[in-house]
Amino acid sequence: MNEKQIIKILYPYIRGPLITEYLGISDSRMYNFVWNNRIKKHPKFKHQMNSALAQQAGEKSRFKKGHVPFNKGMKCPNLVLTNAAATMYKKGNKPSNTREANATSIRTDSSGKKYHYSKIADSKWVLTHRLMWEQANGPIPSKHVVRFIDGDTLNLQLTNLECIPMSENANRNTIHRFPDDLKKVIRLKAKLNKHIKNKTNG
Repeated sequence: MNEKQIIKILYPYIRGPLITEYLGISDSRMYNFVWNNRIKKHPKFKHQMNSALAQQAGEKSRFKKGHVPFNKGMKCPNLVLTNAAATMYKKGNKPSNTREANATSIRTDSSGKKYHYSKIADSKWVLTHRLMWEQANGPIPSKHVVRFIDGDTLNLQLTNLECIPMSENANRNTIHRFPDDLKKVIRLKAKLNKHIKNKTNG
């Protein structure tokens, strides 16, 4: 394998200086060849390099373990406190976008499902269907979940809620709840997606 073939194979995935050191050639010789042949870094390699550079840049300005602030134990001068008093938040101050007590909202989780949330205190929101179940039936037992019987996460009718053990919930969500023919289709689809992903990642 000649020098040019080695550069074509290694350059997309290896840092330039390592290649020139290995081949014993100058940087300009390698980069001229790369430029003329339009050889580019692989996107995955570029992402890794950018992440590494960001990490190194952050280390310089990061406080080290055991760092002691220069003003530790020092009291703020009275003059500074007096001048800053006008712009300080007063006790009990709330942001302008603070929601009222018992407010509700709909949020989307990472899987794309929508759920109702209810405000029970400042900065404290809980899932509305869990709150409704507890108000009607008492605390939810340990290792139990509240499910929507019809699968509609926005249907908050109390008759649409059931409290079941996490183990049973897991069984209902596994592939084994489907007929054998459908299981085969699901497994084949998973294998196909994995194959496509591997091809996409090179």
